[in-house]
Amino acid sequence: MDNSGVTFALWSWARAQTASGSEVCVLHAPAANSTKEISFVSKESSPGLSHHDVPHRGRHRLTLRPVALDRYLGRNDLLVLHEGWVPGNLVAAAAACRARVPYVVMPHGVYESAWTTYLKPPRWLRHRLERRLLERAAAVHVFFESEIADVAALAPNASFITVPTGFHLPNERWTGGGGYLGWLGRIDPFHKGLDALVGAIARLPADQRPMLRIRGYDYRNGIARLRDLIEKLDMAKWVRLDGVIAGAEKTRFLQQAEGYIHPSRWECHSIALLENLALGVPCIVSKAIHIAQTLERWSAAVLAQPSEAGLAAALPRLAADRAVAPRGRALVSDAFNWKTLMPQFHSAIGRLGLQ
Repeated sequence: MDNSGVTFALWSWARAQTASGSEVCVLHAPAANSTKEISFVSKESSPGLSHHDVPHRGRHRLTLRPVALDRYLGRNDLLVLHEGWVPGNLVAAAAACRARVPYVVMPHGVYESAWTTYLKPPRWLRHRLERRLLERAAAVHVFFESEIADVAALAPNASFITVPTGFHLPNERWTGGGGYLGWLGRIDPFHKGLDALVGAIARLPADQRPMLRIRGYDYRNGIARLRDLIEKLDMAKWVRLDGVIAGAEKTRFLQQAEGYIHPSRWECHSIALLENLALGVPCIVSKAIHIAQTLERWSAAVLAQPSEAGLAAALPRLAADRAVAPRGRALVSDAFNWKTLMPQFHSAIGRLGLQ
């Protein structure tokens, strides 16, 4: 299991379900298939929570398929499949059907119309297989109601439950003082809006440009593309691009930033953004992502269009509206509290007859 926001969410749900009284086993491909060097996801077992290597065929994530998954499933189980568009989910769903075990799909945003532009052909066949997967599921578990339209366009007869991933409020608090704005995650310049963010900073007068520090891991040569853009716009003085960060070092990086910027052109439910909100870091957030509506209701972030002009207009507002910081922390404490969310989840699956 590689490190990612999805993996963090997977383990967060597993721990929250265990804490609420369920017995959970995380089934995954052997660790040899994991490639990230730094682990920022705790994968330790605990009472009621275990994990098990399942033999797989295939050479990498997009071709891996579980072998004989049926033998790991019992009649009283519920199988949860994460993400989508991978043959492993199709094979796992077929195994669940053979074992007469219901399954739920938690897509983590991979059915968004913008995301599907990444799909390799033949798309018509992949759409047909994915529709079958989703419509045979007991439910598709989305995090926000606004996700449903894209999934329903692909699978009109799918059923849905809506409960977001929660986050534990840390003892640590935002301090600022580092003299930079932060960003953290998977470095995909277009998807994550990093190209627009660098362009936005370039639009500002030189004496008004903030220092931006980007920390994360490469995706499809995104680091090289972003470095080329930084060089092209002559922004090396204001934009610093570093590697993966985890643990206490990551917490300090977020705490000491003057603010956090989340300029994604689309996004399901960012764990990095939740982490910053929970610390009380003042945030600029793209209006295009699903959590934006919630943030607007709570006045918990400075919202901006994920464009050069939109972000350039928002950057000066962040320093002037520090009140968003405590409201962001309060939002996480209330709307993304596992103690609130797990009863919602159990009620939702109960309505589907899965308890």
